[in-house]
Amino acid sequence: MRRNHVLTAVLLAALFVLCAAACACAAEIRPIPVDHDKLDLTNGEFCFRVTNANRIEDSGYFIAALYLEDRYDGAQIRALAPGDRVWVNDRAWTVQEVVPHAEEGDPESCVYEIYTEEENYGYIAFEPREDGTFNAIEDDWVPVTPVGSVKAMLPFPDAFEFIRISAGEEQAPEDTQAFLDYLAEYGQDDFTAYNSTCTFKDGALVRVLHSSYPQGPEEDSTQPVPVWKFCHGLRDGLDTAVITAYTSDCEEGPIPAEITAEEAEQIRRLAMNGVVTEKVSDEMVTGGTWIYTFETPGGKHLLTVEMYRGQIVGSGGMYSYK
Repeated sequence: MRRNHVLTAVLLAALFVLCAAACACAAEIRPIPVDHDKLDLTNGEFCFRVTNANRIEDSGYFIAALYLEDRYDGAQIRALAPGDRVWVNDRAWTVQEVVPHAEEGDPESCVYEIYTEEENYGYIAFEPREDGTFNAIEDDWVPVTPVGSVKAMLPFPDAFEFIRISAGEEQAPEDTQAFLDYLAEYGQDDFTAYNSTCTFKDGALVRVLHSSYPQGPEEDSTQPVPVWKFCHGLRDGLDTAVITAYTSDCEEGPIPAEITAEEAEQIRRLAMNGVVTEKVSDEMVTGGTWIYTFETPGGKHLLTVEMYRGQIVGSGGMYSYK
């Protein structure tokens, strides 16, 4: 009898070690952070959406909200295994199975599709890029990260090109007037960060590439929203950002305020990990709030969080968070 107890204990211990090893090996995979201090928003190609198009007629510009596609470390994606957690579009998915799709004789082209433990009616896959990183693809669209916004001033340069994609093929380049006519006919919401790219050169808009598909993820009002996204900020760099605090006064405006290192870290954790859960009131205030700004060490603005009596101030009222 004692021998059986010893054998059982040994087997349980071995099982515990195997389970612990499996848990210890599970990876947490996130997109490669964007270094905002090295970004030049006046030069380069970006995913973008059109905002403030109503300013074109009276002020001669619109605002281009700029994004970069999320990229993942190539070694991490090629090593994906069941049990790993991978973040796609600000949501963590637990890998249940990895399904490689490679063209015969070309292993570098391998696309890694994952089945998840969480319920998912679409699909998630990771596609290789020329630089060795991977993009995520979720239901035909590629998740992106906001990196800032710039004014697209008219008139555009003579070399400006508006290129539409139809049936998967690029059409012949068109001029500024064709772009403005299209924008007037279909509206700014037709241009999203998932179907449009723009190129800036020395601060001037020189190229727009646009397809009507895909529009991107559907908004789900039942899902909590990350604090940084709710506050229209940038997520990468918050862990090392410089935090400055103010109190607001309805007559004097923002007044610099001192906070302790511990209080600053609490606000940092809120910005990085907190989620806005629901609207609690339509109350709007013009003073008495606390305002926290986040800037990179190089001085680039990332995020502003405004709070009032334990709630986050939004454009439509007060919101709870956790």
